[in-house]
Amino acid sequence: MLVHTYVIATDAGSAPNYDRPFVTLAVCKPRIRRKAEIGELVLAFAGKEVNPTEPHSVVWAGVVTEKMSFAEYWNDRRFAGKKPDKSEHPDNFYRPVDGGLLWVQNDVHDADATNHDIGGKFVLAFSPSWRFGAHGPLMPIEFDLRMVGGRRGERVVDLSEPEWKRLRVWLDENSAETTSLPQSPKRCRPIKKPVDAPLNVRLRSKC
Repeated sequence: MLVHTYVIATDAGSAPNYDRPFVTLAVCKPRIRRKAEIGELVLAFAGKEVNPTEPHSVVWAGVVTEKMSFAEYWNDRRFAGKKPDKSEHPDNFYRPVDGGLLWVQNDVHDADATNHDIGGKFVLAFSPSWRFGAHGPLMPIEFDLRMVGGRRGERVVDLSEPEWKRLRVWLDENSAETTSLPQSPKRCRPIKKPVDAPLNVRLRSKC
């Protein structure tokens, strides 16, 4: 089992998006969205703004169950509730048009983040998934997953089947009930832009 770990800067409800039917990762973390495959685990540790006192607390985790293009994501009825007109914390705001993608107005990312977001090429859906929040449980040292010696970027660890089974038990035992409210009110970049914007924008994102 490959485990992709990273530090989540804000847990505002859009990256990942916790709305039904699945937790999804459609914006931010482009390298993880490109590299993570179906059946692999993505796990996020708390950043300083999420939990300033405990860097080894786990905010959320999920097993990749689907990996789709942005066009597939937009056109899939299951994920219509994650669009800006349906969700308070949308992540489904790149509309396919004439073989390309158009940014749709939202309060999460402005058009300047387009290249960063679509550079990930794929949208990941997770099942099962676990949400713990800002003050989640501390990752046990025994799994050797803690991000030490630098917390920028992502890490990939290959767990043996017995190790994954123990980690799965730990995730199940420590899981908290998913809530509809984000742990932090901060969004990536609140903005007001035209409904549609072209893709020739600069790369800017703090996710």
